[in-house]
Amino acid sequence: MYILVILICTFIFIGWLFYESRKARKTEQTATQEFWAREEEANRTRKKDISHLPLLTIDESEIPAAVTSDDAIIHCIGQIRKQIKEPMIDLSKYSNTDLKLAYGVGNFKTLSDYDENFNNFLISLSNLARIYTDSGFFEEARDTYLLALRYGSMKIADYTELAKLYLKMDQPGKISDMITEIEAGSHPRKNSIADMLREVLASYR
Repeated sequence: MYILVILICTFIFIGWLFYESRKARKTEQTATQEFWAREEEANRTRKKDISHLPLLTIDESEIPAAVTSDDAIIHCIGQIRKQIKEPMIDLSKYSNTDLKLAYGVGNFKTLSDYDENFNNFLISLSNLARIYTDSGFFEEARDTYLLALRYGSMKIADYTELAKLYLKMDQPGKISDMITEIEAGSHPRKNSIADMLREVLASYR
């Protein structure tokens, strides 16, 4: 009797595994079919007017510029000044398929370039902020991190490095303000960032 119960339970378990596996394959197959159907539609979408899109406009005066002869700083600032003259827009909320559906496949390359310019700009700001920190220009580093975040940087490192900088400047209260702000925001990883900021703040002596 005991063996029979075990056999029945085993058959039920195997049947359940087979059902779940089949359901998962069917769900995956449906998702794949839907993706390629949308991609096919996107590749047929005609070019649309994009002249109304709000390109990012940045004035050179917004870039924190320390008075220094440091070649790394001078080079990075020069790079940023070139980048802000290029058309930029944050399209991170779009997948490639979404972008083509929204504005037409004929605009895909142009808009991808605009988005790449934007990302390169943010990367350069992060690099400049790190160089400033290493060179002891803490105020300029702070302002550069804040500029990157204001223009939409989603990099966790920009938050944590700014927090560490506040500790160097003996301003732990600024980290508490950051935690409050990030928790009230819409960053997809806001809970992780808030926890990391608390860890930085906990190291303050």
